[in-house]
Amino acid sequence: GNPQLKQKQLVAYHEAGHAIVGALVPDYDQVQKITIIPRSNGAGGLTFFAPQESRLESGMYSRQYLESQLAVALGGRLAEEIIYGEDMVTTGASNDIQQ
Repeated sequence: GNPQLKQKQLVAYHEAGHAIVGALVPDYDQVQKITIIPRSNGAGGLTFFAPQESRLESGMYSRQYLESQLAVALGGRLAEEIIYGEDMVTTGASNDIQQ
């Protein structure tokens, strides 16, 4: 089919993976916005979480929060793997891990 449509679909699954994991992990920020519109920085899409005010003010992050952050970063890759299989995971997933 249409390669652009396939790309958008992959990005949608990827971003949904971040959002779902973000919603399920303990002590994490709330999902505020998800887009599959490509960013100028090269990202295919973006899932934006709104940090709690108290966390922003203190700058203190619990171990649980940091572990949740790692889980959320891996959520995009996980979604790609579930839908497309391990061999089809994109570079978008490895960029998440670098961050």
